[in-house]
Amino acid sequence: MVFWSGALVTSTGVSLAIFSPIWGALADRYGRKVMVLRALLVGGLIIALMGLVQNVGQFLVLRILQGMFTGTIAAATALVASIVPRERLAASMGQLQTSVYVGIAAGPVMGGVIAQAVGIRGTFFIAGAMLAIGGVFVWQFVHEHFTPPSTRRPLGFFESLRLGLRSRTLMPLMVTLLLVQLSTAIVFPILPLFVERISQAGDPVKLYAGLAFGATAVFSALAALAYSRLVDRTGYRRILIFACFGAALLFLPQAFVQNAGQFLLLRGGLGIFFGVLIPATNAIVGLSTPPELRGSAYGLTSGATAVGNAVGPLLGSTLAATLGFPSVFIATSAVLALLGIWVIGRVREPVSPP
Repeated sequence: MVFWSGALVTSTGVSLAIFSPIWGALADRYGRKVMVLRALLVGGLIIALMGLVQNVGQFLVLRILQGMFTGTIAAATALVASIVPRERLAASMGQLQTSVYVGIAAGPVMGGVIAQAVGIRGTFFIAGAMLAIGGVFVWQFVHEHFTPPSTRRPLGFFESLRLGLRSRTLMPLMVTLLLVQLSTAIVFPILPLFVERISQAGDPVKLYAGLAFGATAVFSALAALAYSRLVDRTGYRRILIFACFGAALLFLPQAFVQNAGQFLLLRGGLGIFFGVLIPATNAIVGLSTPPELRGSAYGLTSGATAVGNAVGPLLGSTLAATLGFPSVFIATSAVLALLGIWVIGRVREPVSPP
């Protein structure tokens, strides 16, 4: 059971990490809107098919296919970056990330309600339909005036990967997003168990565990919506540095909390800093990359994010099993502090791309 659970979680992240750069390169060649439609419509079909599986092997295959053909957030990020004016990019990235965090907060609640009403299989059918409806909305209401680049040949997959790894601008941002996502996902497997350990007799443990996830997501959504107002005064790089060290400071005391109330307070405060990290980094990517290469750039950063999402839970479970629950929070605090130092040394304030 433990093996299959880990395989189902990790497989999607691994396949997403491999295929995101491929879809990114294709976005530069054929347009970003068509990539969003691909992610939503094909993803909707794959998730709906999960409601029909008869064994865990079939489910694993569909989870791998989900990683191969979806990547909705990366596709949407590239599309937004290509159609909004430069001066609105920070606000647009914040709004996009806010919608992601709202989905993270509301999704488990809706899933529980739907499963209670129509069964677990029914949740897959409804989730697939929701993605398909999203695809229809994008098809009807999102307009992209895409012109295939004539002066520069679109990059292939390996060219795109080589460019990203050699780029003094993009590679540090890929590392930043990988470590941000790792720091987010590292607590996923241990959070409910940790909440149970620190709760008092008679406490609603399941409710507290849900609130521990939800509090971070809600405050992240609010922070992502508000951060763009600070960018003009402070700059993207300074915001990133502040958010890294702020998140590190709030992760560390989580290792020493004595009750669920203290833990929930720290998780909510953590969301304020986490909500800034991804939209600010994505905005730097868009501002530092030529328009005709933004699909490739966001494909690479999405791949890095997927690696963090796949490695984080495995690292968190290993640390908790060998060194105990507090070690997860202490290690994550150290990672975020080192990330702040990395941003100071390697990430540059964005300038207009050539």
